[in-house]
Amino acid sequence: MISDAFAVARAFDPARLTMARELAGLRKRELAESIDRTAAAVTQYELGQSRPSGETIERCARALDVPAGFFTTGRPHLRLDTAHAHFRSLRATTTVGRQQALAHVELLWEITDQLDRVIELPAVELGLPLGIPPGDPATTARLTRKAWNLPTGPIVHLVRNLEARGIVIARLPAVDAETIDAFSAAPHTRPMIALSHKGNPMRRRFSVAHELGHLLLHPDPAPGSGHHEREANAFAAELLMPAAEIADLLPRPADVATLKDVADGYGVSVTAMAYRGKDLGLYGDSAVRRVLATITRLGWRTDEPVRADYPGEEPELLARAVELAAAHGLPLPRLADNLRIGLPRLRALIGLPDRRPRLRLVQDSPEAGHDQT
Repeated sequence: MISDAFAVARAFDPARLTMARELAGLRKRELAESIDRTAAAVTQYELGQSRPSGETIERCARALDVPAGFFTTGRPHLRLDTAHAHFRSLRATTTVGRQQALAHVELLWEITDQLDRVIELPAVELGLPLGIPPGDPATTARLTRKAWNLPTGPIVHLVRNLEARGIVIARLPAVDAETIDAFSAAPHTRPMIALSHKGNPMRRRFSVAHELGHLLLHPDPAPGSGHHEREANAFAAELLMPAAEIADLLPRPADVATLKDVADGYGVSVTAMAYRGKDLGLYGDSAVRRVLATITRLGWRTDEPVRADYPGEEPELLARAVELAAAHGLPLPRLADNLRIGLPRLRALIGLPDRRPRLRLVQDSPEAGHDQT
């Protein structure tokens, strides 16, 4: 390993050290402490002003949980910053948290780049041009449904609809779920939607529709823009709960039990459905406050029950693409080697479960004096 690290030192790519540090969610000072170097030294490594020794490379690899080869040159490398992504709030997220999330999207792009060399991923075809909205958010949502030839009623499996149209969706394993529900970006015209593990399936479904609204309406991201967020919400509401259908289904006066039935049918939360009624002029502020007070008392603001027959919508494009690539000369271990990352990280990022059997040691009684499996 040391000899490999010394070889890496000769082909060291400063940008790869930055990416690995951001993937790990570390500040320069924190990395410096873990490798027994100064923060100034780490800065010099990342700026390319000095080259780390083989020993330092080895320490960085252990601290950042990547193979030493991750730090080498010669692979396509996408670089994103906050200005390239649709983040809902800059105040609610830390700089380190955003950098970590973006670094995972950079790695997702590298995965899709590798897969595209072996198989043909779905073309990006949403029925409407990205970033050139044909009207206001509600009009754009109606035109989207029409372009997709959707029947009236709920959209069946929104995530699968988007993946079939070329959008990469992933549940990022390291995203700070407390501050980030979802965000999106369109690197090199391949749109990506990143989801955290926050919220229930209905909330995530609305988040996916919200991010689609950003991709269609806002070619130039403005992270934290209240105007952009309101437009994306309006798009998502009309896409998932069309006004022409919902108006006749909502109870008057607002009743939580009936709202829950309607919301379940359309795959959204009761909160989203109540606000939809307000947007359509069916409920006043006081009615919405009563609904919110009731669902808060029931504990539904954070843990709304989900129908037993609704498993939620999980991304599957990358997992299926990896399986197809494996059948055409790019098995998973080789893909991980091409990316210079470990198999566990690759599996986690594309949503593949680890099916290896787990060995458990069961301690026998003290008298027996041995372990058994």
